[in-house]
Amino acid sequence: MGVWIGVFVLVVVVVGFAVVNLVMRRQGFSIPGTTPVRCSKGHLFLTTWVEGGSLTAVRLGTRTRYQRCPVGDHWAIIHPVKEADLSDEERHALHSTEER
Repeated sequence: MGVWIGVFVLVVVVVGFAVVNLVMRRQGFSIPGTTPVRCSKGHLFLTTWVEGGSLTAVRLGTRTRYQRCPVGDHWAIIHPVKEADLSDEERHALHSTEER
């Protein structure tokens, strides 16, 4: 009986993460995957964002992480940004650099 409870909890967690990823994608964010983000100092860069797991950041909710900003070489709060909300210059600069 205890094994089935564990399996049920695992399934609920996995489905929950999948739903959050789907909602974020439908809202216009590139989640999951390589996502444009902006740090608390305004730097823009690409990072891998998958809801439910992170090896390089501390998750602080569905739209907030604490991780190293490679542009400013500092630790910062980061948030995903919608590529549609970026200016042409920001979009060009973002895609002319490699993922960090």
